[in-house]
Amino acid sequence: MHSVNIRQISIIGGAMLVAGGAFIWMRSQSANLQVAQPVAVSDAKAETVNVLVAKRNMVVGERISPSSLGWEAYTSTSASTPGFFLQSKNPKAIQEFSNGIVRQAMVKGEPVLASKIVDVDAKTGAMAALLTPGMRAVSFPISPETAVAGFVLPNDRVDILLTRELQLSSNGQSVSKIVSTAILESVRVLAIDQAISQDKDKTTMLGGVATVELSASDSEKLRLAQKLGDLSLILRGYSDAGVPTYAPTGTDVMKQESLTGISADSKPPSPSPNVQQASQAIPTAVKVYRGGQ
Repeated sequence: MHSVNIRQISIIGGAMLVAGGAFIWMRSQSANLQVAQPVAVSDAKAETVNVLVAKRNMVVGERISPSSLGWEAYTSTSASTPGFFLQSKNPKAIQEFSNGIVRQAMVKGEPVLASKIVDVDAKTGAMAALLTPGMRAVSFPISPETAVAGFVLPNDRVDILLTRELQLSSNGQSVSKIVSTAILESVRVLAIDQAISQDKDKTTMLGGVATVELSASDSEKLRLAQKLGDLSLILRGYSDAGVPTYAPTGTDVMKQESLTGISADSKPPSPSPNVQQASQAIPTAVKVYRGGQ
């Protein structure tokens, strides 16, 4: 009985030794088979190139200074957009554009396009650079009363009104009539006096002369209208910025009837029912006091 217990203990001990050895062997094999995982290597940095950009917000008509432009890194794919100026190909672009004028507004960080800057050299004036191809610049006198108290600024859109006094005849009598008519609508303002851009510290521009952009035929119409009467500017909203200039249908400053709607032979307007004619007798009652009576 005692020998049986010793045998069982021996068997159990041997089994434990075998199990321990197997465990140690398995751990050693696992360590040998374990392969170091490759470290993830970040993708190589994409190739970049320097692109000419605006270093601050710029408005239409503003003169460009060297500090207004700068270089900014763009990926080569993004920089392939047609019209971008690359430092590798245009190293002196900042100096070349430093005497230019902004034709289209730009925001800070926006890539500069050739279509948004006009290069003004000694032979080209700033006003000519701002003109849309095929258009003309025409100037006429204004005042705070006729230019919305100075709130009309360069690059705004306005309507131009002609106000004049017409002398019409009817039945041998002369009739005076004041007429105000919009002769041109959605006209682009190029400058107030000699300023083609707004002062950043001011919200109004008081001036004595407005320069506007018109076609050749509309320029003739405006010049004739200036001789016929007084011109006024009516400011339009920003939503009309893209509306082309046009003359209202049927308006012709060279014909009185198209401006007034009344021909020279038409009868004068009838008086208001509440207004009596001077030739009619007006009944009155008069009391006279003399000597206290």
